[in-house]
Amino acid sequence: MIVNTVVYYVLLASAFLIYGIGTENLISSHNDYGSLLLTYVKSLITSTATVSVSYLIANALLAPAHLSELYPLVTIFVFVIFSAVIEVFIGIGLQNSITEFGVPFLCVLLAMNEATSIGYAIVIVAATETAYYVLIGIVDALRNWFDIFAPVIGLRVFSLLLISLSIIVLALSAFNVSWLSLLEVAQ
Repeated sequence: MIVNTVVYYVLLASAFLIYGIGTENLISSHNDYGSLLLTYVKSLITSTATVSVSYLIANALLAPAHLSELYPLVTIFVFVIFSAVIEVFIGIGLQNSITEFGVPFLCVLLAMNEATSIGYAIVIVAATETAYYVLIGIVDALRNWFDIFAPVIGLRVFSLLLISLSIIVLALSAFNVSWLSLLEVAQ
């Protein structure tokens, strides 16, 4: 069941391809892979800690008081606290970027909305974070390929990247995912 969730959120329902979370920053950024790995670890620790504490607060405090609609506000406060604490331990020497807040926080909100338990919330946020950083590698490879083979006159690399991402979205949308439900029945 957890494998199905990971496959679904990493490949088939990629929050970045389907919802467009962080697409602007994804296409326009150039990263070296050393700082990218550190940023991924920082982002993963921050988002998993935030989703676990926020999920507990939402279910233990907000839901019994009939204040469930306030969970995004609570999640922002928890995210800022964990981000500041983790910045002290991991963030030294990293470049601050908008993706360090926007992408992990939106992944946390996605996990809070779609999870049925705290375990699935952690799996969903980890899968979406991993999908984002894998997509950074794919976009960087496409950018390098377009820099080599793109014609000087015509479409720019930015346009070619957007076209490539839209083709990937269409291919994922056309893919039949009914086999995921067969895997659940077999378990």
